[in-house]
Amino acid sequence: MQSGICFLILAMLFTPAVDGAAKTLSADVSPMMIAFIRYLMAGLIALAIANMTGRKISIPRNDRIGQVARTALIMSAMTALIAALGMVPMAKAVGGFLIAPIVSGLLGVIVWREQLTAPRLVGSLISFAGAALLLRPEAGLEAGCLFSLLGGALLGTYLAATRGATTQTDALSTLAVQSLLGSMMLLPFAISGGLPALSMGLLFGALTLGGVSAICHFLTVAAYQRADASALAPFLYFNLLTAVAVGYFWFGETLAPSALLGVTAIALGGMTTLITPGMTLPAIVRKWSPRVA
Repeated sequence: MQSGICFLILAMLFTPAVDGAAKTLSADVSPMMIAFIRYLMAGLIALAIANMTGRKISIPRNDRIGQVARTALIMSAMTALIAALGMVPMAKAVGGFLIAPIVSGLLGVIVWREQLTAPRLVGSLISFAGAALLLRPEAGLEAGCLFSLLGGALLGTYLAATRGATTQTDALSTLAVQSLLGSMMLLPFAISGGLPALSMGLLFGALTLGGVSAICHFLTVAAYQRADASALAPFLYFNLLTAVAVGYFWFGETLAPSALLGVTAIALGGMTTLITPGMTLPAIVRKWSPRVA
């Protein structure tokens, strides 16, 4: 259990590096091109690892349509996040994106007939209240916040679709196939506005996007192989803390009190949905504690 939580925290520490690189590139490169570069590089890295280790990349024959649909969802979600990163402070973009577990949970109730518990309902209401606060900017409605929430909704749909997949592939195959297939989906949109000027900054950013994305993918998979999803879920919101820090120290960004309250409410709502009815506070703490084996 402890090792799983450590792996996930490491993934959440690395993730803002990807977001920061994407935000830096967004000054000169379109969100579609950034997403294309990110997933092309991640896919090529996965193929290189497969070649070096002798592992076979494959997709189950009966899940090819599902794989295409899920890839389209995750590509759309990440492109929306990249667009948001170029418009609003990183913490706002990441905070809105974290509505994904709520959307996934609600789709689980609607599509997979999962039980709608009181904590899940209360948590959803808290998160949606946080989203409303996030969309209450200082002067007018910010498109970046809308993009971040749209990306979170698409990611939540992807997570729900992944839960309903009839077959599961190994982590390396999933990374390679989704990244390469997704980059091909994005290519027409990426080049529609012309090709970016080749520079050392672009090459470094591409390597950072692809390499760190691959690292985060494998760390997350390793975490879920070593601990239950319910125990790991609260630590997904560690990403919000690191996003605030990276936004401040890398880009000099600060959040208005209403926006900070909004992203905090989104995270709090997500954690509330994990409470099992009838659990006492000490039991909840023990459930989320890294010391639990």
